[in-house]
Amino acid sequence: MEQKQALDVGPLEPIKAAYDSLAPSYDRRWRRYIEVSLSKIITVLSLKGAERILDVACGTGELEGRLFFRRPGLHITGVDLSPRMLAQAQAKHIAGDVTWIEGEASNLPVPDAQFDVVICANSFHYFRKPLDCLQEFRRCLVPTGRLVLVDWCDDYWTCKLCSLWLRLTDPAFFCTYTMRACREMLLEAGFDVFRSERFKVSWLWGMMMFVCSAGDLG
Repeated sequence: MEQKQALDVGPLEPIKAAYDSLAPSYDRRWRRYIEVSLSKIITVLSLKGAERILDVACGTGELEGRLFFRRPGLHITGVDLSPRMLAQAQAKHIAGDVTWIEGEASNLPVPDAQFDVVICANSFHYFRKPLDCLQEFRRCLVPTGRLVLVDWCDDYWTCKLCSLWLRLTDPAFFCTYTMRACREMLLEAGFDVFRSERFKVSWLWGMMMFVCSAGDLG
C-alpha cells in the first residue's frame, strides 16, 4: 500500500545498491533460504490475530504474505533500505493492512511504543550499528512487546569462512556474530532473552534465532 520516503542513507549506500541489484531475482535465487528461515519465525510468533508488527529489513514482503495468509487481521509495517526491494513487495499486492516504508534499522521512521512484535530476519549481519538497531527495535515496542531476531550464526565454521570471504569481496557486508555475542548485545539493549536456538538451512548456512521480551521500559 503506502510507501513513504526516508532521508538519504549516505554511508549505507553499498547495502542499498546491493539489494537494489538483487531485488528482481531475490525470491527465486534464495527460495530455500527464505522458506526455512521464515518458517522458523512463524512457528514462534503465537499470534492472536490483530497484532501490530514491524518487519525490519522486510525485503520483498515474503514474510508479510505468509503472515496475512494465517492471520488476515494483522497490521504490518515493513521497513527496508532498498526502494527496489520495496517495489517488489508492493508489486505482489499482498492482501492485508500493510505499509511499506523506506528507512534504515538504526533510525527507524516510526513512533515510539507502537508495535506488539518486531521481526528482523536475515539482515543483522549488514547493520553497521547493531546495538543502535537493537535499541531502536526496543523503542518501537510496547512494554509487553516481543522481538524475533534471526540471522547467520558465527558458531558454525561454514559461516566463519563465509564471513571472511564476504569481508574481502562484498562492500555491503559488515559482521556475523556468535550466539553469545548476539545475546550480550540483546541484553545490553535492554531485552530479556527467553528463547534461543541454532538451526541449519543447508550445509552452508548456519542460523540463530532469539525470541525476546522488551523488558522493563520504565
